[in-house]
Amino acid sequence: MPEGVEAIDGSDYLEAVPCGDLVAFCTPVDPVDFSQPVIDARAKDVEWLGSIGYRHQSVMAALMRGGTIIPLRAFTLFATPDSLRQHVDSQCDALKNVLARIDGKQEWTLRIEFDPERWSEALVNRVASLREITVQAAAATPGKAFLLRKKLDEEKKRASREAEQQVVAEVERAVLDKLSCDTIAESRERRDGAFPQINVLLDRDEEARLQELHDEVSRRYQNEGVTVALTGPWPPYTFVGTMRDER
Repeated sequence: MPEGVEAIDGSDYLEAVPCGDLVAFCTPVDPVDFSQPVIDARAKDVEWLGSIGYRHQSVMAALMRGGTIIPLRAFTLFATPDSLRQHVDSQCDALKNVLARIDGKQEWTLRIEFDPERWSEALVNRVASLREITVQAAAATPGKAFLLRKKLDEEKKRASREAEQQVVAEVERAVLDKLSCDTIAESRERRDGAFPQINVLLDRDEEARLQELHDEVSRRYQNEGVTVALTGPWPPYTFVGTMRDER
């Protein structure tokens, strides 16, 4: 059991609940503070939600250092220890299969960030149709050049999304070629407008090779205004859900 970790309710208490061959970790909480109506009423309380999320992540990280875990989301609530055991028992085989597949692995994230001004300039080199408009504008009369530049701006907006997806695909291919690991790419649409990212499920002893890859792709795209940010290791949140859906 981890020591000195702050639990979800601000205490330092973490309980291990035996569930057959498996063990679930939890913290008993006061239903007055953590009932569903209270949680719903505080859904817009960013400070409260942030503190819960931070503590939950701290517990997951502490547990992960001790072995392989299947992380559940914050606010996963059970009425009693028996209801928790029943839930785990009902999914025991599927949970064991997931644990076997993620044993010795950690999740990392490669977030692909685009500097608006530099990326806009880089699009001209990436997209043939934009290069053609740029050449035409350079040779045109002032009036026609003005219209062509407006057209170029509009075409850039349309081309940017496809080019972003191309960069994400290129980075994901680089990951697969170097590391041969499980990946899940998330687009801006899937992430509600946030930068796209690639989630990587990697053996613990492959961290150095991932860092090498990160340095390589960072150098590859730096002149295009593309930054690749590496974060982790995380409990494998992104992967365990899809694995459980396969049962």
